[in-house]
Amino acid sequence: MFSNGSSEAKTLTGAEHLIDLVGQPRLANSWWPGAVISEELATAAALRQQQALLTRLAEQGADSSADDAAAINALRQQIQALKVTGRQKINLDPDIVRVAERGNPPLQGNYTLWVGPPPSTVTLFGLISRPGKQPFTPGRDVASYLSDQSLLSGADRSYAWVVYPDGRTQKAPVAYWNKRHVEPMPGSIIYVGLADSVWSETPDALNADILQTLTQRIPQ
Repeated sequence: MFSNGSSEAKTLTGAEHLIDLVGQPRLANSWWPGAVISEELATAAALRQQQALLTRLAEQGADSSADDAAAINALRQQIQALKVTGRQKINLDPDIVRVAERGNPPLQGNYTLWVGPPPSTVTLFGLISRPGKQPFTPGRDVASYLSDQSLLSGADRSYAWVVYPDGRTQKAPVAYWNKRHVEPMPGSIIYVGLADSVWSETPDALNADILQTLTQRIPQ
């Protein structure tokens, strides 16, 4: 299956190896850093992980104070709205696929490819007052994108996370005492997560699971 950055899916036959899929002439002008290929069984697993995460957040919210519960519920709603897939960790750039060792594996199973034009936005996500897309500005760093946001109860005020379009994640210091210039690329997600100092119940594990779900997001 092939989906060109939309809900439209096309059936592809005869793709025995990855290059048969990504090397099609009609994809020549695609933006490969944000392309995603997923496999059917991995997608089922990703959906189960998302549901388990939503359940854990609901339980966390039920055991929290009013402000913390409201923040957790806002985060949960954002995660619930995500469309996820079983993303495979492999470089899809045809030039890399052709020459890299083990870069052109056989395609065994049912695969879906999402690929489209370069994005022009950055998505703000997590324990913030106004999550959503912001126009990408060259040279602008993570702290600047968050400067107009109010942080919700229990939010990490010292660090945010960048989820890059290729699935990489990076922790970005954003407080006055540790701020470092970290620039997201177009199509990135900036995630403000749970603070260690506020949440005694394994915030690191929850943040890690949320980041994993964000890396599995279908490109928009």
